[in-house]
Amino acid sequence: MKLLLALAVLLFGVQPNASRKVGNPLDHLPPNIEILTHFGERADISPDNQRVAFMAKSFGDAMLIDLKTRFITCLTCNVPGAAFLRVMHLVTGDYILIGPDHFEDVRTSRTRDNELWFLSKQPGSKPVKMGQKMSEGAAISKKSLKIAFSQVSAQAPDLAPGASRLIVADVDLSSGTPRLINQKTVFESKDQSCTVEAQDFYDDDKKMTFTCYEPRCGVGDGNRFAKRAGDEFLQSARDI
Repeated sequence: MKLLLALAVLLFGVQPNASRKVGNPLDHLPPNIEILTHFGERADISPDNQRVAFMAKSFGDAMLIDLKTRFITCLTCNVPGAAFLRVMHLVTGDYILIGPDHFEDVRTSRTRDNELWFLSKQPGSKPVKMGQKMSEGAAISKKSLKIAFSQVSAQAPDLAPGASRLIVADVDLSSGTPRLINQKTVFESKDQSCTVEAQDFYDDDKKMTFTCYEPRCGVGDGNRFAKRAGDEFLQSARDI
């Protein structure tokens, strides 16, 4: 028993008589970490690192905090019953919102009714539907108007149940009506062995990362976990 205890201390650095710290960890943060708000989720930093957009809650309003003044603005409080799930910055200073146009129930609103919206940076603007259903979150470039998102059969009936695909497109603002152009499917999974979700662009938007969710071994298909983030095999910006 003494030998086992000594081995545990050696391997894990656990002191048998060490006492745990008391108090609130938030009162003793490292110097490079600070609290911005006491509410919110799904933060997204602006391309110029001056602001952070975030959701007040799931199926709620999109918010914005200025990192210099700490002033918080509600971006969607002019939308009655706002039920958005994500807010992300475009390089233009405008925003992409993700979510249903109204809350029905958690499953339906997160899957079948989940879609992309454009929100202008002009004060008082209201979200505009982009006519694109999509699954979960999106990847948005910090350098261009490139966007990536995924779809499953709930948003795209042409996909077989369990299948998913990753799409890359450009946000076109030239006509006054926001829309997606140059859409291209860059990866497709034929079954639920890998349900994809876009994550981020890198290498000057020539490549991107995405998550592959796999069924948990020995558990039902509804319980999935993020297994890996893989490099998309795109060769150049024009391929995207």
